[in-house]
Amino acid sequence: MSLALIITLIVFGLLMFFSIPLTFAMLLSSILYFLISGKSLYLVAHRVFTGIDVFTLMAIPFFILAAELMVYSGTAEKLLSFSNLLVGRFKGGLAYVNVLASMLFGGCSGSAVADVAGLGLLEIKMMEKGGYDRAFSTALTISSSIQGPIIPPSIMMVLLGALTGTSIGGLLLGGAIPGILVGLAQCSVIFFLGRKKKYPLIKESYSFHDIVIIILTSIPFLLMPIIIIGGIISGFFTPTEASAVAVAYGFILTIIAKKGMVRIKELLPIFTRSSVVSASILMLAAASNVFGWILATEKIPEMLTRAVLNVTQNRYIILLIINCFLLMWGMFMDSTPAIFILAPILFPLGVSVGMDPIHFGVVMGFNLVIGLITPPYGVALFTGTIVSGIPMEKLIKELIPFISASIAILLLITYVPEIVMFLPKLFKLHI
Repeated sequence: MSLALIITLIVFGLLMFFSIPLTFAMLLSSILYFLISGKSLYLVAHRVFTGIDVFTLMAIPFFILAAELMVYSGTAEKLLSFSNLLVGRFKGGLAYVNVLASMLFGGCSGSAVADVAGLGLLEIKMMEKGGYDRAFSTALTISSSIQGPIIPPSIMMVLLGALTGTSIGGLLLGGAIPGILVGLAQCSVIFFLGRKKKYPLIKESYSFHDIVIIILTSIPFLLMPIIIIGGIISGFFTPTEASAVAVAYGFILTIIAKKGMVRIKELLPIFTRSSVVSASILMLAAASNVFGWILATEKIPEMLTRAVLNVTQNRYIILLIINCFLLMWGMFMDSTPAIFILAPILFPLGVSVGMDPIHFGVVMGFNLVIGLITPPYGVALFTGTIVSGIPMEKLIKELIPFISASIAILLLITYVPEIVMFLPKLFKLHI
């Protein structure tokens, strides 16, 4: 490791400590590296450009816009009614409704924050009205939101595929079963807690007419993930083209839901939010490409691999070390910047111990989404506190069983790779 890199990493750490945005922290420390090492600064501009000159990254702004449109079109209400129809009649049914609605909404938005912000308040109010404690309702809403970034379509999996050259279609399908398993694990927690706390049973009867209306009005929204994944699997369109299809479908649903009364002034905030979030991610991609080039030039991934293998060559222990590291990292950094920083470094280590890139990508993504609901800096956790008005310290106790269940599923998919690889192999997206 050169002196230039040591100084660069120290400066990068200091900038992060003083809360400088990650994009600028990486760019400023990278420029310092080039100045100290005597390398030409034109490489910075070149790497910035090549960092965003990636066709698959175009899927990011489209998926973000599609998620915004799904929220605006009333997807949350429709899916909540559909979920209530399916599982609301069981003991603790409204808690199951929360999990199922988040699972279905995640298949439309691909975002945990969109789930908590768009669906969360409705779920919390619904559960409170049904006799549930507000803190528990909020904790469950936050926990169930992590299905969004795992179940396809997943913005996280698109990023991982673009950064590592792994099959995006394979990553999207690889996250499907783990995402469902998380939901089932959360339902198991609800079942056992329900027996202890005696959750209420809400007996709501539906007429045949009501059932037909709820199903028919929900089907168009439920088709979103089927269209996207079906198109990718069939080869009808690429993941990037699928994101554009998602936007078009979102517009159609919006027009239908609003009965043609879609106002430009209502769409402008949607475009603004989508543009800001997309720009921040693309700027992060540009900056991380420079930073990643420096780390690759200094052979940091190879050094890390050798260092870990010198400690132990036991595959299972190495995987446990990687999981513990990612879980701790996720507690202090959002999943998107963590992917940009860690994916180029950790992927070689994962592959060196025999993990398939798709398997490792899903495991890494799963680790980081757990960080979204863990203190002190979980983004979904913060969003939940804002939506509900419940202080974080009151939520943490309620979150512990759900976080534990999520970690159990993480270990399961880590050591039983067939769970992740089943669908990619079935649809021949495993390369």
